[in-house]
Amino acid sequence: METMLTVDELAAIRHCSPQYIKRLIKEDKIKADRTLNANNRPKYLIPLRSLDAPLQDKYLKQHRPTAPPPAPKAEAKPLDTYSEAEREEIAHWRRVVAEWQEYRIQPGASKTQVDEQYVLLYNLQHPGREISVDILYRRWRAVREDDLDGLIDKRGKWRKGRSSINETVWQAFLSFYLDEAQHPIRRCYEYTKLWIGQELPELYDTIPSYETFTRHIRSDVPMPVKVLGREGQKAYRDRCAPYIRRIYDDMTSNEWWIADNHTFDVITRRADGTLHRPHLTAFFDARSGIFTGCHITDNPSSQATLIALRKGILQYGIPDNIYVDNGREFLTHDIGGLGHRAKKTKDGKEIYAPPPVFERLGIKMTNAIVRNAKAKIIERRFRDIKDHISRLFPTYTGGTVVEKPECLKQIIKDGKAVPTDAEFAHAVEELLDDYINREAYGGAVVADRGKPRLQVYNEHLQRKRVASADELALMLMRSSRPQQVGRLGVYHEVSGERIYYGTEELRHNLQGQQVYYRYDPDDLSSVRIYDLQDRYLMTAYANDTAVLRYGASKDEVKDAIRQIRQAERVEKEHQRLSTISAIGKDTARQLLIEQARRNREAQIIPDAEPKILDVQRAADNTEPLLKAVGADDLSRMVRNAEQRERQRGGEEDGYGL
Repeated sequence: METMLTVDELAAIRHCSPQYIKRLIKEDKIKADRTLNANNRPKYLIPLRSLDAPLQDKYLKQHRPTAPPPAPKAEAKPLDTYSEAEREEIAHWRRVVAEWQEYRIQPGASKTQVDEQYVLLYNLQHPGREISVDILYRRWRAVREDDLDGLIDKRGKWRKGRSSINETVWQAFLSFYLDEAQHPIRRCYEYTKLWIGQELPELYDTIPSYETFTRHIRSDVPMPVKVLGREGQKAYRDRCAPYIRRIYDDMTSNEWWIADNHTFDVITRRADGTLHRPHLTAFFDARSGIFTGCHITDNPSSQATLIALRKGILQYGIPDNIYVDNGREFLTHDIGGLGHRAKKTKDGKEIYAPPPVFERLGIKMTNAIVRNAKAKIIERRFRDIKDHISRLFPTYTGGTVVEKPECLKQIIKDGKAVPTDAEFAHAVEELLDDYINREAYGGAVVADRGKPRLQVYNEHLQRKRVASADELALMLMRSSRPQQVGRLGVYHEVSGERIYYGTEELRHNLQGQQVYYRYDPDDLSSVRIYDLQDRYLMTAYANDTAVLRYGASKDEVKDAIRQIRQAERVEKEHQRLSTISAIGKDTARQLLIEQARRNREAQIIPDAEPKILDVQRAADNTEPLLKAVGADDLSRMVRNAEQRERQRGGEEDGYGL
């Protein structure tokens, strides 16, 4: 690639100002390529070869790469880093050297003769491992210098089961192989041959066999690189990347609750007779492993979240932190808020959002990292629900098609054993409280293993924040979004229908102003009005009365995530260095299309040369076809038609006048 200099670089070499260089360029005294920068201003690049020889030499001297420092002498590897066979070989040569040195102690004998005698003796005792005096001295030096590598015979071992592949050829192959299209190795091999033949034909004859590439894939491509390249970032993070390990020893009960939803592998019957699979919205104490608040419902929703939270708080107290995923039922504006998502702005101003439920209760919410299954330990507890509860019911469906019981279809058809929603909910809540929560703890804290989970919770409950049922009813009320007071007051929308709430005071004093209201979904007869400073103003009534050490610090989590991302960057860099950037996702298709075009143009396949057979004709003596009786002569009819056509043409040309 041609070296191009910027105006500043050339000015530095010539010891002048950039403005002077630009003037010389405009006067065509310096050749330069003109482009536009991001601000649509002229940008000049000067070819190095267009400069005088002294300037070229000066530039090259300034940019000559410095020689790398000499590599430090490698430290001796510990003995346990060698394989068992290698350790046996090291021990063998240590014994041989010691035996040889003792053999050499012969008064009056020539050392040269003694060494030759010992080599002869060794070769007789060890057929197939013949050595020379030179080898013996090299082993002696390795023993003195504690060079364990020098005691291992590596002759031919480095090439065992391998064949060399040109580095560029190998990178071209990996460019096709490390792709999420997951091309088979055979196809990657064919694409590589096509690409090398087109772009680097001088290397085509160096391409080894297909089997060689398969061996190198098994031995030379690390699994993390293979997973990242062929299966993507999600698979890499789930299977190969390091992950944050939570420390629970210093955690207290109620310090962290985790919330999530679970679909039961059980079919139940609704009140209207229809069948479905119910859902569980659950809160789970991270320290002890007990389920604190649960609610069984048709579908996960924000209201189900509040019901489960209310149950948990009434029985176990208010948690300090809640860890949730990014589901809408948790990140609704009036429950958890937007979480880590950016708040929307309008006209450059932040849209006011009333304090959500978690904030009013003094609960800090943390969002799970998207697509990070390892962080959601509650899902492991849901497996306990599946194994210890769902399997108990006759309508257990199994988690997969393979797990589906054969008798399920007949049980549903019969209908007698299908539990109702009420029966199922009662049984599950009883089992969660008095069975699952009292099972032996098997978590990360070794000292607590074997204790009932509820006992672990009680032992580590240092403080308990509580609220009365009335206080909870107020704090758990849902919040509307800010709304402008109209002539009818404010409204709440239910299934597309509006319920209006207003008082004379509201309409008179606050019409045209922004407020929000809190409400109980189970009692829509009234709402509580608040201003945008979150101050309670009044209660408004419906106009239509008929519509009635898991919690690590932020810096610690950031540092852990930074390490994870660093590991990922290393694998990505490995992948980048192992591939050729010019080979993209479309390269394989383009190569095949070009090969198809070359095949068509080359006409490698010879044309077919079949034996041509004439249409079978009748013999010359065949009698002519007879004319129908009374028919005109056919040839005479043809001549008459031609004559009429000529006459018609003459008239159209003006000759018939």
